[in-house]
Amino acid sequence: MKRIVLMAVLVGLSACGILGIDGPDGGSGGGGANGGGGAGGGTTMGNGWTKITPPDAFSGSSVYIYGVHCTAADKCVLATSTGNSRGGGVFALNATSWGELLVDGDYEDGPVATLSGTIGDLSFLGFVPTRSGLVARVTTSGAIVSAKGDITAKSSWSAVKTGTVVGGDFGLNATITLQSSTDSDWVFVNNNGFVYSATQAPSATTAWTKIWSPTAVPPVPADFEAQFTADKSLCDWDITTSAQPYPSQSFWAAPDLSLMIHPAEGLNQRSWREATNNEARFGAIKPGVCISTDKGRHFYFKELPENLNVSSPGPFGVTCLDKDTCFAFNGTQFQANSYVYFTTNATQGKASTWTKATLPSGFATSTDITIAAIFFAPDKTHGWAVGNNSRKPMLLRTTDAGRTWSDISGQVTALATSDLVNGFALDANRIWLVGRYGFVGTTGSAQN
Repeated sequence: MKRIVLMAVLVGLSACGILGIDGPDGGSGGGGANGGGGAGGGTTMGNGWTKITPPDAFSGSSVYIYGVHCTAADKCVLATSTGNSRGGGVFALNATSWGELLVDGDYEDGPVATLSGTIGDLSFLGFVPTRSGLVARVTTSGAIVSAKGDITAKSSWSAVKTGTVVGGDFGLNATITLQSSTDSDWVFVNNNGFVYSATQAPSATTAWTKIWSPTAVPPVPADFEAQFTADKSLCDWDITTSAQPYPSQSFWAAPDLSLMIHPAEGLNQRSWREATNNEARFGAIKPGVCISTDKGRHFYFKELPENLNVSSPGPFGVTCLDKDTCFAFNGTQFQANSYVYFTTNATQGKASTWTKATLPSGFATSTDITIAAIFFAPDKTHGWAVGNNSRKPMLLRTTDAGRTWSDISGQVTALATSDLVNGFALDANRIWLVGRYGFVGTTGSAQN
């Protein structure tokens, strides 16, 4: 199985000094491989972009910056993967340089592994805004890491035990999302393949219940086959896609739980029909999306138009700007399958309408394109897609709410040398890009 969903009110442990361990010399950002603190300044290019140099420990070929989130131009945080001889972490980022290590994923120096009962270094895979703060996705389900208030202050970050699972455990699976409609209505998803529900915030005493996972053995709900026999519009797919590096957008849940969505027939996904050899009985497998409007109790299948098939598989990722405006996208190297679909009525579930966007010429037939993530400015009109083209950084832009996309990769080819994996837009001009080799780039004039 692959992933799980949870929601929680996050109890702070920062007062106990559980997060953001200082460097080995007692300083708060020494820049060494163990301390992982701030690095030198950025390099400004002539086209308005600045490359922000990472610490030495986070500049190797195996290092990915999976996420960036900002509340102001000089108040950002980075989610980093395992660096050279150490775990990843959450770092502060100002306008020109990496800042303090706020949460340490190192097994020897960081507290999160111990709290979660995890053996080994931890990586951080991005951020999830919630109604109660900012959650950092981490490669364990045993602890929830979050911030309230100033996200660049170490004292704002805390961690709590996630809780226990009725009839099992979470296993060593990365956190995908956590949301809550009220203080007594929580949902959690991780890459173990379940949607979980709880009636209290994550804590050592919180009991989570599995509420959805068609491909589990046995499936959840237990009578899934009977439900699917009665209503074949139910979705019988794994909860999320999986890949290496980790997908940034394999599942999306609204902060009020009014909508959840994930790919169907995406990368490394399987269906209940496949797992039980029931394809002949219940119909051929088709690509699309799975949508829930009842807080994860049921997901319904929506086929993407234009008769996509096994040569053009289902989405690699999904993301939404609100509970109705969503995007499903694909682009994985060695297959000619790049596309972006959008909808403005996702809450209609299986009755929602999806339209294929216009990508740059040649993208649909190229076997060199990877689309890793899509992000938009708050105006929901200006957006960007990141990834790689033949392992070189790829950057697309839309100025019409995702209907058409243009290739502006030339702006960043002198800045980054490999994959872009995510980004963030504070507004239509101030954006950040992150990727492999510890890459962080930013501009205040993205529309120029």
